[in-house]
Amino acid sequence: MASIHRRPRTPYWHGAFRQGGKLVYRSTGTTDKAVARRIADEWEQIAKQIDAGTYTENQTREVISGILRRANLGTHGVKPPGIGEFLKDWLEAKLTTLAEGSAWGYRKAVGEFIKHLGPKASRPLGALQSSDARSYLATLHESDYADKTISIYGKVLRAAFKQAVLDGYLPSNPFDISLAMSKAKTAATAHRRRGFSGAEVRLLQDAAARTSKDWHTVVLVGSYTGARLRDCCRLQWEDLDLAGSRLVIHQLKTGRPIEIPLHPKLLEHLESRASEVGDRPQEYITPTLAELGTGGASGLSMQFAKVMRDAGVSQGKTTQGTRRQQNERGFHSLRHTFVSALASADVSPELRMKLSGHADLKSHAGYTHTEFERLAGALRGVRYD
Repeated sequence: MASIHRRPRTPYWHGAFRQGGKLVYRSTGTTDKAVARRIADEWEQIAKQIDAGTYTENQTREVISGILRRANLGTHGVKPPGIGEFLKDWLEAKLTTLAEGSAWGYRKAVGEFIKHLGPKASRPLGALQSSDARSYLATLHESDYADKTISIYGKVLRAAFKQAVLDGYLPSNPFDISLAMSKAKTAATAHRRRGFSGAEVRLLQDAAARTSKDWHTVVLVGSYTGARLRDCCRLQWEDLDLAGSRLVIHQLKTGRPIEIPLHPKLLEHLESRASEVGDRPQEYITPTLAELGTGGASGLSMQFAKVMRDAGVSQGKTTQGTRRQQNERGFHSLRHTFVSALASADVSPELRMKLSGHADLKSHAGYTHTEFERLAGALRGVRYD
C-alpha cells in the first residue's frame, strides 16, 4: 500500500511505494495531502504495471492529469521547483554532511552552474536538458578551468540531479554523458606535482624563519608531517602533546583527524614556541595564518610562493590551459617530499599511509602503544641533511 511522507527542506509531499522489490520515494510535486495520496496510489499501480511489463510511457501523464482534474486543480496544482531553487535546497542539505574542504567545491560547482544558466535558472526543473550540462562544461574548458576542477564540478552536479531523478522531477540525469566526457579529458591532462630535494627543504625552512615565526612553524610542520597547507595553519595548542611527542592533525579535506608522532626537530621547535606563549590550549599555534584562505593575492598559496622566491627555490613549470596559474611545485610538494623521504628510509607503504593520512582510517585514537612506537621509529628516518 502506497504512503505519503513529509521530507526535510521541501514543502511537497513524497509518495512511497514498491517497485522491483525496492521501496521508492518520489516527490508528488504538490502540497495538497489528499491529491498527494491519490498520486502515490496511482504511482504504485504504475509500478506494478512496470514490473509486469504492461506499462506504456504516456500513462503517467494521463494518470496525473486525471487526478488533478478530479481535484479541480488543473496543471498548476503540481509545481516543480525552479532549477536554481532546487540546487540551492539540495546544496543546503548536502553541506550538513560535508567536511569544510569539500564544502567549498560544492558551493562553487552549484554557484557557477546557476550563473551559467542565467535567467533559465528560474525555469522549472523539467526544462533542464543534457545540452545545458554539455554547454556548461564546455564553458569551463573555454575559461581554462583545470580539468580536475571540471571533473569535480561535474560529479557534484550529477549527484544533485540524481536526487532530482529520484524525486520524479527529471526522467534522466543531464550530467551523466557530460561527466564521462570530462573524465576522459581529465585523465589525459592531469596536473602533476613535483617534490623538493633535501637541500631545497632546508632553504625553504631558513627562508620561512626569516619571513615570520608563524611561517617557520608551518613549513616545519609541512616538512615533518606532510600535512596540507590549511591543516598546518589551523593547528591549535590543544592538538599537541609535547610530553608524549604527539600531534593531532584535523584534515579539512577528509574531516578525519590523524594522530602522528612528532619528529625530533619539529618537537624541539614547538617546545621553544610553547615556552614563549605559555598555556593557551584553544588558541592557534600560527594565529596570523590560521584564518586565511589559500587563494587570492594575499592568500596562503601566494605567501608561500614568496617564501619560495626568497629561498631561491623554483616553482617549476606552469601548467598550461588552466584558469589560474598552477605550478609544478608549491606547498603541497612538501607532502610529496615527506612521503618520498619515508620511502627512501625504507618505511613500509602501510606506515607511510598512516603517517601521511592517506589511509582510510576512522581515527588514530585506537592506535596501540606498539603501533605508535613503530610510527615514531619510522619518522626518525626522515632526514633533509
